Amino acid sequence: MSGNTKQNDTDESTEPRSTARSTSRRDFLRASVAAGGLAAFGSIAVSEASAGIPTPWLHRDGNLIKDPSGNTVTLRGVNIADPKRIDVTAQARGMNAVQVIDMLTDENNDWYSRMIRVPVQPVDIGEYEPGSGPPIPAFTQSELESYMDDHLDAVVQRCGERGVYCIIDYHRHRDVRWAEGQTGPVNTDLQDEVDMFWDTVAPRYADQSHVMYEVYNEPQEPGMWNDPTTTDWVADIWRLWLEMGQPWVDTIRSHADNLILMGSPSWSQSPEGALVEEFSGSDIAYTYHIYPGHNSSASNDWEDATNNGEGVAHMYEEAPLFVTEFGWEENAGQYIGGTDSGFGQPFLDWLEQSDAIHWTAWCGDPVWRPVMFDRPFADDEDSVGDPYNGTIPEDCPDRPCEWELTTGSGYMGDDIKNTLADLRNDGLPGDGNGGGGDDTTSPTTPSGLSVSETTSSSVSVSWDASSDTGGSGLSRYVVSVDGSRDHTVSAGTTETTVSELSAETSYEIGVRAVDGAGNESDTGSLTATTDAGDDGGTPGDGLVINDYDGDPAWSSNTNDLGQWCGAGSFANGSGTVSNGTLTLEYANGGWFQEQLNQSITDYSTLILRASGASGGEESDISFEMGGANALLSEVTSDSITTSASDVVVDLEAAGVDRTSSSLALRLNFWQGGSGTLDIEEIRLE
Repeated sequence: MSGNTKQNDTDESTEPRSTARSTSRRDFLRASVAAGGLAAFGSIAVSEASAGIPTPWLHRDGNLIKDPSGNTVTLRGVNIADPKRIDVTAQARGMNAVQVIDMLTDENNDWYSRMIRVPVQPVDIGEYEPGSGPPIPAFTQSELESYMDDHLDAVVQRCGERGVYCIIDYHRHRDVRWAEGQTGPVNTDLQDEVDMFWDTVAPRYADQSHVMYEVYNEPQEPGMWNDPTTTDWVADIWRLWLEMGQPWVDTIRSHADNLILMGSPSWSQSPEGALVEEFSGSDIAYTYHIYPGHNSSASNDWEDATNNGEGVAHMYEEAPLFVTEFGWEENAGQYIGGTDSGFGQPFLDWLEQSDAIHWTAWCGDPVWRPVMFDRPFADDEDSVGDPYNGTIPEDCPDRPCEWELTTGSGYMGDDIKNTLADLRNDGLPGDGNGGGGDDTTSPTTPSGLSVSETTSSSVSVSWDASSDTGGSGLSRYVVSVDGSRDHTVSAGTTETTVSELSAETSYEIGVRAVDGAGNESDTGSLTATTDAGDDGGTPGDGLVINDYDGDPAWSSNTNDLGQWCGAGSFANGSGTVSNGTLTLEYANGGWFQEQLNQSITDYSTLILRASGASGGEESDISFEMGGANALLSEVTSDSITTSASDVVVDLEAAGVDRTSSSLALRLNFWQGGSGTLDIEEIRLE
């Protein structure tokens, strides 16, 4: 994992857009449209009408968010672009920020956003050139107050008028370390900047129950690249982050009781740090950001925190989790490029497994990627000009101009809109104003369960749709394995796959329906048996992970096993490949990863064929694999020399769990050394 996860500060980059859709989702939407349930795809018009929802004060109760009456609340919605950026480029974008809020909350056009995240960027407060992190401090208090007067106040007020919760997000995310190293010291200049922001912003909206405060969008390095509950050095970074961020929490609480959302080091991908120790204070939840190109998404496993620290480790069972950024757009870049089937629908299903998980999709905008809209009125649909130092195209002189929803297998606009519509009555505050509080009737039990496919590690099942007559509407299905909850799927889906099963084993697969008021049906079930396993080769045979021969190409982020691979933060970027050798130039930083995603119990050793510019580079490299975490020099008796040679790691002796189905090999170069490592091959024997 490296760098920023999205493109939100640049108005450039175009890629071809596909139009295919998945059959099952399309059929459901057609049926819903025919029944009057959802709007058809197409242009998005702005209407003044919106029912909205009650927006009372919210508080944390264990891992749940509740309203004053004790109702459990689960909120879903979208991000917008920075409101000043929208306003300044409105003649090109087609709308100002308030008009964007109106569109995204227009229930007459089947938009049911219940929460809007508003990124407030220091680059826009201080009017810097987009595309890089501004200096510290990035703005004066006077500039911040002008920003609120001219842009933020109107958006916050409009969210309240439209009956939607508003997250004010301090959106720093580029080109700044929050601490010097893994043991500190913290960046006190940055600490002061953020403290000044909240000392100014927190009291301004302290009396508004629909406002939440997201303290810091994406803290970067030092990052948490493993599970902090099992890895001491990662836990230490989390504790250093507590030292950095606690003064901000204290500042906010000195002014306001609004719900606080806290991010985490490594681009807010490690909320599981809260399992080590939480921030002090009341009503604090934690945020999570993830995109298709991240390691956890390669295996659709957003729980395993040993996978580069990117899984949440079920922390939402202890504290509320707000997934304030996720999204996908085919061919849009290394991290955000993805499809409905590869990332979108599996992740949307994962989001609905717990009432403690809340979300806002990135991004309800036609420019900031991954986009949910196009601008059909503009000649160049991706460029809106230089907001502060150049010209802005006059694409829409008579605003608002309609945006067009992105659709197709690689675009998220239709998926997010329809998911919000599907779940519009689920988890709302109040006792009947759209929240289903008067509904005590359970949905019908899923029937007609059948097995559609089996493998040695998975079972795919389908069923007939349930119905709900209580008034709150069908919300989701809960899938169980041998009586234990496994995952959820949205109400519009009547098929799913249960994974990570053992070969030649019988399982009882259950499905029950849940409506918008939380009423559950009985469980429909069947017994299914997985196929015989494939040992993947005769023990003793070599298994090449990657030989860097250009097939597949290193830049395609796929290794010889067909799994994700990548690197970053090196002097030569993500590394260069020439003549079958991957070269990594490091200077006190850098990461490298090869995903295996399979059990390797038939193999006892890992062999790294490599050389170094000076020799002895094994002392500069941290080795992580299957729960093992140590310097490479501590898990091998071989040395890296200036000529290519085999560096052998005894996996059992190193403490590698070879049975895991989500294995990855990771090398970190943050230990303080500088040099060059050439890798010719990585294999197992």
